[in-house]
Amino acid sequence: MSRLLSLCLGVLALLSACGPIYDTQYSLVPPTSVEGRRCVGQCQQNRTICRQSCSISQQSCLNEARNHAFYKYQDYVDHQREKKKPIKKSVHDFEDTYACNANSCESRCEADYRDCFGGACGGQVTAQTVCTAFCDEKPRGVPPALFPTAPGVANGAALSGPMSAPMSAPAPTPTPEDADDRSLCRKGRKVEVQSKGDWYSATVKGPLRSNGRCHVHYDGYGSEDDESVSLKRIRPR
Repeated sequence: MSRLLSLCLGVLALLSACGPIYDTQYSLVPPTSVEGRRCVGQCQQNRTICRQSCSISQQSCLNEARNHAFYKYQDYVDHQREKKKPIKKSVHDFEDTYACNANSCESRCEADYRDCFGGACGGQVTAQTVCTAFCDEKPRGVPPALFPTAPGVANGAALSGPMSAPMSAPAPTPTPEDADDRSLCRKGRKVEVQSKGDWYSATVKGPLRSNGRCHVHYDGYGSEDDESVSLKRIRPR
């Protein structure tokens, strides 16, 4: 356990030394035509099937890794008993499930969905690069001129750069009203809601509920997709 902790701390230190870490977030605006919306529905079904395939593959990989670990553990136990040594390890010490991570598979599902949404169906997909970690750090070895230190470049701040889709117009300067997340949840207000890593245009259907969640309707989708979301998943449009 101590070796694992040391390794994790070392990785974090290395990442911090390299400077800020960025992620790409997407805003999706559905097409207005009936055919386009039907197309989006088909894209969603394909994404669901893709995710299920990823889950099945991951479970199969985990089962295989656990079976392999069991046999390796048995060999270890037999060897320790033969040498009359104590058995200090468990079967979990022999599990190697690193290769079973499904993130890359699910990322491909999401990329295919966005291509289908914006390409085949005519929806609008906007990409935005966002700093997610170590945002106050400057990359080592990079001249200051290539890494601006403007006040807006901070944790969660968007940075312009090459995108797979055209950038939307710069967001307006937040008003005091927008500074309070609770003010976003007002009936009729146009917002964007995060769902499975992407941002969708939506309309607030009512005031903030007693449980702290906001009821929203996704623009261009049926009422069956309405949901109550936490304020952390809402931002001004």
